[in-house]
Amino acid sequence: MDYHTALDDIERRVGVPFAPGSDGEREALARFAAFFSELSQANIERRLDLTYAPDIWFNDTLKTVEGRDALRHYLNESAAAVERCTVAIDDVSSNPRGDYYLRWRMTIAFKRLSRGTETRSIGVSHLRFDSNGQVLLQQDYWDSAGGLFEHVPVLGSAIRAIKRRL
Repeated sequence: MDYHTALDDIERRVGVPFAPGSDGEREALARFAAFFSELSQANIERRLDLTYAPDIWFNDTLKTVEGRDALRHYLNESAAAVERCTVAIDDVSSNPRGDYYLRWRMTIAFKRLSRGTETRSIGVSHLRFDSNGQVLLQQDYWDSAGGLFEHVPVLGSAIRAIKRRL
């Protein structure tokens, strides 16, 4: 399923899950922020089922995943590849249709890429929730070139050279 199909499906099935400013809205956003405050296998096991719906549609620009079990596997693989990864939410915007846009900063230290160096990246996550306050859709938009690809041997050198020429 692609992004627009997932959006249409969720809008048809769920609609707007809670009122702006409601306890449900605050709690759902707080659960999401707590989940990504530390991308670690322990945090994934502790918080994933509370944060994400069983039928989650997720895309982080690197991979599209459908279903909570597939997301658990993907995020555990991602967490295993980093020494540490944290995300701080800077800003939240929403619209009357139940869309939430969270602007964030990520700090990441990879185990193999640029070992020992903290990398910072920025991004925005588009979220939709179900009536339980669990994430049904997450589409991330982020600087994957600076946040990841610039740290890959050979590829990183090429990306940095291209940036210098622009």
